[in-house]
Amino acid sequence: MEFLKITNKQKLQQSSPLKSILIITNSFDKTATYIEKKYDKLANFFRLNVDKTNQYDITVRQDKISIKDLTSKQSISSEKIYSVYYRKISFPSLSEYDSSYHLLMKSEIYSLIRGIADTVGSKALTRPSVLAKADNKIVQLKAAQECGLLVINSLITNNNFEAKKFIGNNDANFIVKPLSTGKIYHQNKMEIIQTNLVENKKILNLEKCPSYFQNYVKKSFELRITVVDGRLFPVKIISKDKIDWRSYKNQIEYYKAKVPVNIEQSIKKMMFNLNIKFAAFDFIVGTDNKYYFLELNANGQWQWLEKALNIPISLEIVRYLLGE
Repeated sequence: MEFLKITNKQKLQQSSPLKSILIITNSFDKTATYIEKKYDKLANFFRLNVDKTNQYDITVRQDKISIKDLTSKQSISSEKIYSVYYRKISFPSLSEYDSSYHLLMKSEIYSLIRGIADTVGSKALTRPSVLAKADNKIVQLKAAQECGLLVINSLITNNNFEAKKFIGNNDANFIVKPLSTGKIYHQNKMEIIQTNLVENKKILNLEKCPSYFQNYVKKSFELRITVVDGRLFPVKIISKDKIDWRSYKNQIEYYKAKVPVNIEQSIKKMMFNLNIKFAAFDFIVGTDNKYYFLELNANGQWQWLEKALNIPISLEIVRYLLGE
């Protein structure tokens, strides 16, 4: 019914030009493709694949930004962009250049793309400058506590002694997880470090690689709560793997869920304080029936949940980007 409402409204406004949404992403982003195809009658999408930067002409002047797709011959300029959907970017291959220049070149590309994403359009999900703060785990710990969410006993440190003291002899009662993305790039593949039970004797070499330790909470289930402009889409996750439901070849079941009013209010307050309109929150519901905040991803994935449970996350995203 909600989709019919917006579709009918669009039919009444066929004489009006569609608003333009700039999607900043990479060429293998299936979620961006999904949105483009599903809502092509409601908006004009212009896609900038950062890993194919050489296939675009990008010019920035003091009064105008212009982007031309050299393949499709389509172009867009800043005065035509209504909103920006900033997704997951990747860098182009730089193998033809001396490796000593790769870091500089990637930094220059990122500065260009971030500058565009931070300035064009009247709306955005989400400006890179805002994402950088909201996705920081230390910022999240403080923000969650200030907003009344229950936070698990945690330690983030680069001190081996402090980490060992925190864990003590109760290895089975503590987990360790990355402070950032946990991605390791090999020559032909990418590895992701996920949440693991920690062994005290293996706590070594933190001096130049700080880690994030927490008490292990026995869980009844986990919650992924996707939030778009104040609307919550809670999903109950039943996982065979009791440490990290994202583990490889894990058996998972998804169900629509509800959250208590106080948790919903705290989530909305936290998003307001972090100045974000989109986030994917992860919670544990313990065997004690308490809701424990784990983390949020201010640019988290959601498409698989929409497809699995037929929940209209994409519709809310497009509505927000169109100013509905």
